Amino acid sequence: MANITYTHKKNSRSKSLKISVSGTGEVLVTTPPYTPKLLVDRFVQTNSHWIELQQRKIESKKAFTVTDTTVAVFGKTYTRKDIYSASLSIGIHIKENQFLFNAPYVSGIDSDAKITESFHQHTRMFLKKTARSFILPRTQLLAKKMGISYNAISLKEQKTRWGSCSSQGNLNFNWRLVHFEPPIIDYVIIHELAHRTYMDHSTNFWKLVEKYDPEYTLKRGWLKRNGLSVS
Repeated sequence: MANITYTHKKNSRSKSLKISVSGTGEVLVTTPPYTPKLLVDRFVQTNSHWIELQQRKIESKKAFTVTDTTVAVFGKTYTRKDIYSASLSIGIHIKENQFLFNAPYVSGIDSDAKITESFHQHTRMFLKKTARSFILPRTQLLAKKMGISYNAISLKEQKTRWGSCSSQGNLNFNWRLVHFEPPIIDYVIIHELAHRTYMDHSTNFWKLVEKYDPEYTLKRGWLKRNGLSVS
């Protein structure tokens, strides 16, 4: 059996044992007063599979979150490394699998906080630029392959949508796609290009998507499980 660490909280209003997993993966067990520890341990072990499943989901979501120390680019997570180089421009540089931040010189008691703030600002600019340099030519290539035309492309940041296609033929993509592996990005591009032929999600629409992405169902499912965790 898995050895699961948990916090036990007694609540006089509780009438049964309950388990919750926080956004950081911590396990909380709430029980009525005077519930024996042996019973609580057994309850946790009985639900260990569900607990571990929730914790794995949380860990997978962390992979696509920009933190103070890590950044995901094209499906790979990089660890931040601060450098101070006069030969490089201030900002982000990826070199030999390292996510280098050539930090500006900052002094004062809150210098670390200022550098971290600058890191996030430069990382955001880097990700937007990287997304544009990948998505625009990739869309052009896939559109040619599909025999589909479009008008303009814009990149934005949205919480719940990865792409859209207007009736005027304008395509919109979420620049946060840059966190994902290229095959996932391709699926989103193909999906929106297919809307140039079918402005719905009919059977014909999905057949067109499948023609150019035979594994689209896997990628669609992956996005539903992981996509909205990006931040």
